[in-house]
Amino acid sequence: MVNWLEQFIVETWGILLEMAPYLLIGFLLAGLLSVLVKQDLIERWLGHRSLGSVVKASLLGIPLPLCSCGVIPITSSLYQRGASKGATTSFLTSTPQTGVDSILATTALMGGVFSGVRVVVALISGIIAGVLVDLFEKPQTQIEPPTQTSDSTPNTGVRTKMGAMARYAFYTLPQDIGKNLIIGILLAGLLSTALPENWGTSYLRNPWLTYSAVTLVAIPLYVCSTGSIPIAFALMASGVSPGAALVFLIAGPATNIATITTLGKLLGRRTIVIYLGSIMLVSWISGYLLDVFGGAHIVNTVSHHHTTTEHSIIQIVSASALLLMLGWAIIAPKLFSKRPHSMKNDIPTHMLKVEGMTCSHCASSVNKALSSIPGVEAVEADPANNQVWIQATRIDLDQIAGVITEAGFEFKGTV
Repeated sequence: MVNWLEQFIVETWGILLEMAPYLLIGFLLAGLLSVLVKQDLIERWLGHRSLGSVVKASLLGIPLPLCSCGVIPITSSLYQRGASKGATTSFLTSTPQTGVDSILATTALMGGVFSGVRVVVALISGIIAGVLVDLFEKPQTQIEPPTQTSDSTPNTGVRTKMGAMARYAFYTLPQDIGKNLIIGILLAGLLSTALPENWGTSYLRNPWLTYSAVTLVAIPLYVCSTGSIPIAFALMASGVSPGAALVFLIAGPATNIATITTLGKLLGRRTIVIYLGSIMLVSWISGYLLDVFGGAHIVNTVSHHHTTTEHSIIQIVSASALLLMLGWAIIAPKLFSKRPHSMKNDIPTHMLKVEGMTCSHCASSVNKALSSIPGVEAVEADPANNQVWIQATRIDLDQIAGVITEAGFEFKGTV
């Protein structure tokens, strides 16, 4: 028992050391993207029903650090503000599969070839899904995007932007994906310890049956693009083929029950069927081609990382910093849950219980939805505690429940 626990700690710590420097760089770049790429900019680019809109939607989605749940509110906003169904589906397909943080983490554990393949597959799957939706779906009645004013966004200074970038990179994003990332690393350590070294080659010999099994597990599972990487790494270290690992990295982050049910209501059943079918088809074909043409090189890369016992001081410092950052991002909201400073004292304040919020993008969606109600002065959602603070002279609970449900979340009443 002691030897098993010691091996588990060694495997888990080793995976964390390999990923940590790349993750910190990825978080920093994600913070930069959060300042440079605004949602309104994305929405203005994707309004036409054309191949160009589909390709742009897939390209835009690749670097954004959005999980399969966090992409729901932005996808919903894109569609409601005039993006075509094809472009919306393309964005929905490619975005959760990657992200600047997960691309770098994939490179750290599985090498540049595998990381490059993952990016290309995300792009292709998004384009195919979007083109098929535009081909088989009838054109929807186009919604006029809101009129853009010339100075709707204040011209904030460099210091303010740097502060916003740092907060998103080292607090908001770790808060969004921290739990899933930690769970993924722990599961990877558990799998590396429990599974025999050649388990995959002994029991998963037929590639198509393996792809089918991985897909059945991955589609309903909620796992972010970064948190899924250590799990895929552990499976490959146990003999599972690179192609099967790629299927898991495509199907897992791009789908889950929450995404399917919520966006099925918005986009329609046919679009969701095309979306799921495209992911399965592209992931299986890509997995097979990877096994045939690049599997041996990737297996060697993973084996090298798995057997490495010496680590640099940079990796150790990065891993320690990452643990502190993730721990603080997860614990801080629980310690300092209180009335937001932005709330005014002279307006009645109500606290609502809203379930289904898992990240800052979910909170942003709830804020935007409730702010659209006449008479609402201020809103601030707290996804960590499933709470929403709202200021209004009077509130209509039925109207609030309808708005929150339409945004894809569950209203549980006042607190």
